[in-house]
Amino acid sequence: MADRLLYVAVVLSVVGLLSLVFVSNFLDVPYSRVGDVDSSYIERSVHLRGSVDSVHAFKGGSLLITLVEDDSSVDVYVPYSVAVGLNSTALEGSSMDVVGLVQLYEGKIEVAVEKAEDLVVE
Repeated sequence: MADRLLYVAVVLSVVGLLSLVFVSNFLDVPYSRVGDVDSSYIERSVHLRGSVDSVHAFKGGSLLITLVEDDSSVDVYVPYSVAVGLNSTALEGSSMDVVGLVQLYEGKIEVAVEKAEDLVVE
């Protein structure tokens, strides 16, 4: 009887975990205002919209974009794997929709984009 109960528990656990993995692919990160992003957001994913104030291109091809909304700003780090398809000089002044992970880099809050589809220039 105990073996059968253990088997059922393991099967239900595996089915539950697989369901969570499947469903997580369809969940959207809720929208946050740029001014709301602070240290309480570290290691959380955020969805931001704003205007590109400035773009700094690093030698390796990655970008650091300053995104502004109203009177607030946040830096958005775009690794080379995502930045490779972007024209950094054409970004300034454009609107951008970003999904990324909030991190602390050298004492400053920044949002790191992980996938190309998480950055949309409008």
